[in-house]
Amino acid sequence: MDQGVIVGISGLIISIVFAIVCASLAGSRNRHRVVWGILGFFFPIIALIVLLIIGKKQPSS
Repeated sequence: MDQGVIVGISGLIISIVFAIVCASLAGSRNRHRVVWGILGFFFPIIALIVLLIIGKKQPSS
């Protein structure tokens, strides 16, 4: 296999893993899972850091 293909596939796998982690973490922090999953796919490290910094969302009353 070409080295570029291997790098592309590994990058895709990493993005998918970060998307799942961000979506799961967002759900546990009362945030929108789909939005954070998409952000985690396209901006893996940044989305995870921001999600960890902003903390839990308080339910509106």
